[in-house]
Amino acid sequence: MPTATEGAGPPAGPAGAVAPPLPSATLGRFVAAVTAVVGTSMFGWQTVLVDREATRQRAECVAGLSDLPAPVDVRTGTVNEESLAAVQQCLGTLRGDSLRQMAVGLAVLAAATAAVYLAAPWCERWLRDLRRLDRVPGTGALRSALAGLVREAGLRRPPVFVVSRSARVSGNTFGAGPLRYVRLDLGLVHAHRTAPPLFRAVVLHELAHVRNADVHLTRLAIAQSWAFPLAVLVPVAVNYVGSVPVRRLLDDGWRLAAFALIVQVSVWSVLRAREFAADARLTGDDRAAARALLAADRRRSGRWARLGSVFRFHPLAQARVDTLAHPGRRFAARPVEALGAGLAAGIAAPPLVDLMSSLPRQLPGLDRLTGGAAVAGLLLGVPLALVTTGALWRCAWWARHTGTAAATGTTFGAALACGLAVGRRLSWVTAYTDQHRAWWIEITLGLLWIVGGALLGRWVAGGARAYLRRVAPTDTRRTRLAWAGAVSATSVLTAGYVASLLVLDTATLDGATTMLRLVAAREGHPDTVTPLTLVDLFGFLLRTVSAQAPYVFVLPLLALLYPALAARRASRRAVRLGVVAGGVGALLVPLAPLGLGLVARDPGLSATTTAAVVDGHTLVPVTFVELTIAVAAVATRRLSVPHALLAALTAGLLLAPAILTADTLVSCVTGAAIGCGPVVDRVAVDRILTHALVVAPTVAVLAATVGAALAAGLAGSARRRRGTAAGLAVGLAAAGTVAPVLFRPTATATVSRDPCLVGVWRLTDGRYHLLVPADSLLGGLAGLTRDATLDLASGAEDGFATAYRADGTATDLYDLTAARGTLGGNPVRYTQRGVQTYRWSTAGGRYRQYDQVNPGVETVVRVGDREADLPVGPEENTGTYRCDDDRLTVRLEYDDGAWSEESFVRSSA
Repeated sequence: MPTATEGAGPPAGPAGAVAPPLPSATLGRFVAAVTAVVGTSMFGWQTVLVDREATRQRAECVAGLSDLPAPVDVRTGTVNEESLAAVQQCLGTLRGDSLRQMAVGLAVLAAATAAVYLAAPWCERWLRDLRRLDRVPGTGALRSALAGLVREAGLRRPPVFVVSRSARVSGNTFGAGPLRYVRLDLGLVHAHRTAPPLFRAVVLHELAHVRNADVHLTRLAIAQSWAFPLAVLVPVAVNYVGSVPVRRLLDDGWRLAAFALIVQVSVWSVLRAREFAADARLTGDDRAAARALLAADRRRSGRWARLGSVFRFHPLAQARVDTLAHPGRRFAARPVEALGAGLAAGIAAPPLVDLMSSLPRQLPGLDRLTGGAAVAGLLLGVPLALVTTGALWRCAWWARHTGTAAATGTTFGAALACGLAVGRRLSWVTAYTDQHRAWWIEITLGLLWIVGGALLGRWVAGGARAYLRRVAPTDTRRTRLAWAGAVSATSVLTAGYVASLLVLDTATLDGATTMLRLVAAREGHPDTVTPLTLVDLFGFLLRTVSAQAPYVFVLPLLALLYPALAARRASRRAVRLGVVAGGVGALLVPLAPLGLGLVARDPGLSATTTAAVVDGHTLVPVTFVELTIAVAAVATRRLSVPHALLAALTAGLLLAPAILTADTLVSCVTGAAIGCGPVVDRVAVDRILTHALVVAPTVAVLAATVGAALAAGLAGSARRRRGTAAGLAVGLAAAGTVAPVLFRPTATATVSRDPCLVGVWRLTDGRYHLLVPADSLLGGLAGLTRDATLDLASGAEDGFATAYRADGTATDLYDLTAARGTLGGNPVRYTQRGVQTYRWSTAGGRYRQYDQVNPGVETVVRVGDREADLPVGPEENTGTYRCDDDRLTVRLEYDDGAWSEESFVRSSA
């Protein structure tokens, strides 16, 4: 709303009315403001809409379970089903209540926003006593001049002009829905006769708001700024009075004040951005008149005034003068804009994850936590992508238009990551959790987020430069299509970035039952978390998520390739590099299992079992080949990280059949009865494709990114390249030396393992004694009327083997392993196929087996002519063992009186 002192500022000298065919900064800031309002509102809804009586009952119910064992035992990696069921029964309808709270909160906020938005124009007209200009007598000449200005502004429908009684030389644009009003103060109406240039500049500035279609954005932003205190702050304050201790009230008060300030600053930034966008529509004499008005403004414009302008809804006159003198400032990618958007998204993230985790259905293949984080990442990734691509693409477009240097996007992306990290810490849920992280984990994660954000910004800016080099600045259609593709790719990539932040944020909490302690327990030191534990956690999440839901990694990897589509020559070089290196690797990879198969040849083992022993060695070369290709691509400084990914994926397509070939060669050299043929099933194919096209490319991209960063650092210090390289080498060596010393695990959890068990053992005889209740699945198949016992036996003909390792892990390798017996006069066949991994320990002749993982294990029991699948779950087994040089006997005993005894001979595999 320009005045006589603040002017009707136009921008850009030589640029005139030139504007990129991209969304304006006003839209980007409006998206950030909506994210801030919705995100900060979620905390108030969780407080106000909570059912205190239901919460009290749930807390009392959970407190009454203190006599039961913990639902999750991180030391053994086991789950107590009884305790877990009891906790879930106490929680009852908690997820449904959370979903209802969020839905009611969203409805209240939307209703308050709509009410303010629709009522604002009526209130403005009533409070200011505005009159329609066409109903004021003696204004024919003024209406004729305004009609000419409407045509000059390029408007299809003229707005409704209204007149106020104010003597100011000012105007304003407002409205709701299709209605657009332009308010003319009496001072401005008088200027039509006394100062025509001033009148033209102010009116054209107001009409530019209509032309830019920012009236509804402005009014919606203002409506949200009013809806937040009405629908959130007031209910929270009423809820807190008399029901929350004073100390807690003070702790919450500063956080609520911070949220309210964030909302207001976000809304004010929208109002300031629209003024600069409207200024850009002025040209020629109107621009000169506006600059004269702005130059006449004598108000202070120093450092403190610029800092205080963040809390103004109208930009400083000096800022608009600077934008007129330096038009490139209007297109600059400001890190503060990214910081605000990241801050809003970070605040919204934790409650949004809770909401998405409470949905009745989750994404396929994902648990509630990971699925909720993925959906929350996508919902937050879209607004963050709009803000990021809008700012960096406008900057790149201006650089292409003027021939100047464009922003690299590093600072912008780092500011976005800082906002996410700070907003996450401000989050209500995180602030009051009793599970915290070690300081070094917090610092490590913070650095990872900032580096990831910086790389995201560089990727967006690099893609903008690559596409805009191929598109003329005046080609509106192609520019918008390229930007739309960039928004889609950036949304997917940002969703993956935010989702990984949220998943690791929860997984790295240091509590009694957290994922970090579980991984530490699997390493043998549950009371101590080391840097190796953190790395192991990253790898564990990568392997499990890629196996359960590979699309979570496939989609970001495909999105990462988007800039490579703009550089066709470089893409062809990347494909050629992947074909050459992948082809050579595909020829060499089968040699590894071939040699191992010859060494491990044991006629007593089946082909599938031998393949399971040795084919894991094919995955390491695949990862190494793709990693080498990616690092070599960026080390030459001729290809970017997206092109390195393209080369790695090309190599992966060639290496995947090589793994199948390796499995075939294994079956050929084992001398198995089934002959020389491929040993392939759905589980094996899924594993091969997931590793070659998901896991290995992800590792390769991470390594290529680190290599590109190091190469850029060395190139930036060309004069001191040797010193920089030496400093990096010394720093890495020091980190590798100091970290194990500082974070060495304590010797509180010593696990004894008999080295006699280490190796591969082939089953020669197995006996199994089971108790079969009449009402069990097996009893139903046999038609039992009372409880019975079942004795099963298996022999060496089934090719079952177990591989014990020195690190305390073991793998059972089944190849249609069958145990046979009789139950109720019916023949029983108990069949297993697949791979089972677990941990083992021994002490004084006792044997313990725990932390079982059963990926793809199929267990089928057949009684007579009927059969059924049996579920396989993790369990802990204990018993006794006897081990000699070439013989091993393991007897496991169960609580219900069942037992199993298996005898093995050592295999050369």
